Amino acid sequence: MPVSSPNSFSAVLRFLRYNWLFVGGTLLLVLANIVLIASSAQGDALVAINKLRTGNWDTFFKVGTHFAEPVAYLGVIIIVTAFSYRHGIFTIVTGALAGVFSGILKAVFAQARPMRWFFDNYEEIWHSLNLFEENWRSWDPDSSFPSGHTASAFALYGFLAFTARKRKLSVSLLCFGLAVMVGFSRMYLLYHFLRDVTAGAFLGVLIGALAYYLQKAAYPEVTWLDRGWLDFFRKREAASGKIPPPE
Repeated sequence: MPVSSPNSFSAVLRFLRYNWLFVGGTLLLVLANIVLIASSAQGDALVAINKLRTGNWDTFFKVGTHFAEPVAYLGVIIIVTAFSYRHGIFTIVTGALAGVFSGILKAVFAQARPMRWFFDNYEEIWHSLNLFEENWRSWDPDSSFPSGHTASAFALYGFLAFTARKRKLSVSLLCFGLAVMVGFSRMYLLYHFLRDVTAGAFLGVLIGALAYYLQKAAYPEVTWLDRGWLDFFRKREAASGKIPPPE
């Protein structure tokens, strides 16, 4: 795949300057989580979060956790390809990278999910938890670290924040909020520990940045990739005289 040569250090500084909210917010979140992980026992955060359960929050996070799944990617692809086929293609690339990297790390670390870990090591705590219904429980013994949903969310919404040009601050804030919500939902629903979500967020923002660089560097001479399907309707309206043709 032909790529343009990067102007490494200045390009990184420019990227960080324009994307300080999402990148900075993620790094601060990761650092804060590392402090919590170092100062508490594994599972403490989940036990504390579990005590906050309400019916409304259950519904909110059961829906919100899907914002890092294929249905969310499909919605994003439909929206972004209206303006740029390039962004749509690399939204798919972003999801694929998140899936591959998180899958490899899950296989390498092979850590038990919270339900399995609590039951095997602290059964008395398991019995004290406010458990979800059976179809919302995961007993996997080797797929906890890192959180694939969190990696996917920070990759997807990071990529969207990085590529935004108009209302960048608002878009970045919305994207960061969605990514954090997905990560928190994984702990609320007892699918992942704090360490899993923290690693997933860090991995995801790296993947989002990588996908952003790739979409900028790949095939810059192919200009039709920078158009979207909305252009088809604009051309038809211009041809019919409803709007003036572009100068």
